[in-house]
Amino acid sequence: MKVAFAALAAVASLPFAARAQAAWERRPAETPAPQTAREALQQARAAFEFQDYPAVERLLAPMVVQIDNPLLRAEAYRLLGTTRFYMGKNNTAADAFTELLKLEPDEELDPFYVSPRAIAFFDQVKRAKEPELRPIREQRQREAEERRRAAEVEQAARRKRDQEDEARRLAALRPPTILERRVVQREFWVSLMPFGIGQFQNGDQSLGTALATSQIVAGATSAGSALLIEALRDRSTGKFQSGSYNIARNLQIAKWVSAGAFYALWIGGALQAAIKFKAETSARDLVLPSAAQPGLPPEQPPPAGPR
Repeated sequence: MKVAFAALAAVASLPFAARAQAAWERRPAETPAPQTAREALQQARAAFEFQDYPAVERLLAPMVVQIDNPLLRAEAYRLLGTTRFYMGKNNTAADAFTELLKLEPDEELDPFYVSPRAIAFFDQVKRAKEPELRPIREQRQREAEERRRAAEVEQAARRKRDQEDEARRLAALRPPTILERRVVQREFWVSLMPFGIGQFQNGDQSLGTALATSQIVAGATSAGSALLIEALRDRSTGKFQSGSYNIARNLQIAKWVSAGAFYALWIGGALQAAIKFKAETSARDLVLPSAAQPGLPPEQPPPAGPR
């Protein structure tokens, strides 16, 4: 059984050994001391690839806190923690992995570049630090949600600005609108005419029709009554016979009542037309056709309404 486990471990370590051998064969010449934290990280990457773990620790340990970029600082702690684990410094490796998890609470080591033992140790540290990582993870989620909402607001504002800019561009390219305004002029004396003529001039069709119908009926009744009265009169004596006198009297009453109604309607309609009279009014404006430029939407006429 022990032989089988040893064989299995040897097979699992073959990819890492092969990469280590290739890296050792590609190792560079002596490099100058780094001047900045980023240079130290760059040299540490190369040293880690060559499995020069003491050099990785020497480069990153004093410089990792000086890296201002969070992603680069997380990478530096990942290299430093893995390096210390390979060197057998589990306590300081756990410290480096803890700092990495504070930056990236959901970090997972890549099994293609890191040995299974190092991944198991990292997962152990991650589980132990979960109470500390949970509020960090929740804070990251809130910040991500706030960034998403801010991005949506910015996108909506940008879309609105683009639409306004496009509208201004089209307005600048569109030829000027030509409007035709028709002005209707009226005469005051028409308001004094009977049969609702003043109402028709003012645009009050329903009242004009009612007055015209009423006055025609009243006038026809009065004129008809007068004609019937004369037809009942005896032409030789100019008097009414005894049988037609009462009829003539009733027709006389109808004649004067109808005449009074006719003149009352005339006077009332004239007064109403005079009160509502306007010398000028504007009809609906019309948009005259113009040479629209290609690609522009057609001009819409303004809405109808009183002027």
